[in-house]
Amino acid sequence: MRGKAALIGFLVLQAVIVAIWVMALLPLTKPGAAPFVSTDAGVWSGAVFSDIATNFRTRSSAVTSAPFSPTGPLFWATILMVLSGVCAFLASFFFRRQRIWIAAGLAGAVLVLGAGAAYFIVEQWSGDTSFPPGAVNVVWLYMSTRSFLIQLVLGFLFLAVGAVLAIAGVATTEKPLGFHLVALNWIVVSVVWLLMYLGLFVLPFINAAS
Repeated sequence: MRGKAALIGFLVLQAVIVAIWVMALLPLTKPGAAPFVSTDAGVWSGAVFSDIATNFRTRSSAVTSAPFSPTGPLFWATILMVLSGVCAFLASFFFRRQRIWIAAGLAGAVLVLGAGAAYFIVEQWSGDTSFPPGAVNVVWLYMSTRSFLIQLVLGFLFLAVGAVLAIAGVATTEKPLGFHLVALNWIVVSVVWLLMYLGLFVLPFINAAS
């Protein structure tokens, strides 16, 4: 019964995540909304890490936007997310083999890596970033990123609870209390980011730049 309850909770969580994504992106599909692919250069301004370009001849200054780089902060976020997904898989693997402390340690590593990935994602969107014509519209990119960060936070919280229960000896191989499913949920989170980074950022950017 407890296994069924954990599975139902996992499915409900996935449904909530899908609803979050739909509510964020559905308004962008309405007539007159921002197109998915921008025909013009797009600029996202977080107004935090802005650079100021000054023209001494005209005595004017302007905020400059650094062009998006596939090897920038989001690249490092992707590396960390992939590593966290591998650690989540190993945590579930060792948990099934009654290596609870190893599983808990790997879950802790997942949390650290996930927090690091979130830092790099926020760093990218806190500054000014420009995208060339033909790239995905910055509005779509931002709303997708925001939806993902909500998904990441939820996955982080559930996995943190699972790790604490394992460390406390409450979650065991006989009574996993959904440990496998919170680890699986994090794997889903990492895969979503990998597909999102490649499909929304890298491939459209390469196509636009070519």
